[in-house]
Amino acid sequence: MATILIVDGLALNHGLIAQLARDGHRLIEATDGEDVLETSRSERPDLILADILSPEPGGYYLFEHLRAEPVPASLPRVILVSAPWLEAEARELAQACGVSKFFATHAEPGALLATINEALAAPQLPAPESRPDPGVIGPRLHQVAGKLYQRTAELDRLAVRLNQHAASLAEQLEQARAALAQEVIKRLWAEQELTHANLGLREKALRDPLTGLYNRGYLEESLEREASRARRSKRPFGVMIIDIDHFKRCNDEFGHGTGDAVLRAVGQSLLSLARGEDIPCRYGGDEFVLLMAHASPATVRERAERLRASVQEAGIEHENRSIGPITLSIGIATFPECGDSGHAVLQAADAALYRAKEAGRNRVMVAKKTAVSQS
Repeated sequence: MATILIVDGLALNHGLIAQLARDGHRLIEATDGEDVLETSRSERPDLILADILSPEPGGYYLFEHLRAEPVPASLPRVILVSAPWLEAEARELAQACGVSKFFATHAEPGALLATINEALAAPQLPAPESRPDPGVIGPRLHQVAGKLYQRTAELDRLAVRLNQHAASLAEQLEQARAALAQEVIKRLWAEQELTHANLGLREKALRDPLTGLYNRGYLEESLEREASRARRSKRPFGVMIIDIDHFKRCNDEFGHGTGDAVLRAVGQSLLSLARGEDIPCRYGGDEFVLLMAHASPATVRERAERLRASVQEAGIEHENRSIGPITLSIGIATFPECGDSGHAVLQAADAALYRAKEAGRNRVMVAKKTAVSQS
């Protein structure tokens, strides 16, 4: 196995060093210029590994120092390790040193290991019979070395520019990310505002502008939905239709402004007595509807009586003038006793309202059960 001298400053892969040790090679490291020459004299290594840019006498000066030593039987093999972009200069440097067999490669572990094995397999260079003429070798050596360091300086400047460009790109990327994040936030806010606006528009479209209760369109949507829910749950729901007694007379006597005040007051009374799951609506004109989910006939009747009594007892005022008393006629019906659909129950409640008016108004009348429910 071979003795290999590694010049300090050479960045070798740890895996490569471990592989050389496993192959049985004896590895020696020299730390500085004098140590390199002293170790070379004492150990007579078969191979020297040095970076082409190692401090003197490493790198490209190393071979010249070895040639200048007292003439040995043979010269050790030397591998100058260089990056790929310096390989041309390394080969030119080898030629300038008058080396007949020279290896220049980059420090990729697999390629360098192959180069080491190839160098160890090659015969050692015979020692020169005389020292080279410094007047011939020196100028050319310095010329090539100058080109080498000039090339390195260019690469360093290029690296600085690339780093500056990378930093600029990173800053631009960060600014772009920040701008994108702001744009995403703006769009999310805009979508949220649009959603709220659409919900507001839908809510407005479903509400009566005078009383704030749901309108007839929403009642039409809700009737069959509640009927389907009642069928699935096998629980009843109730409908009451409320009519303000002699409302036309109120409008004629006190004016439409007063009539609007009465409508708002009745609407507020209806809303205050409605449960959270109920749907209070203005059906049209002076008529209101309360759709009561999961309500028994007794619950619907009790709520209707409370509404009638509270409106009659309440004092309604408009423009510092007392109006009243206001009385209500109410017809109520429940599903499924009074109909097999939401609209059928509403019609039954309307018929009960008609009977309440015929009976003298200011009263609650319950719809008759249908023949289907009685069978």
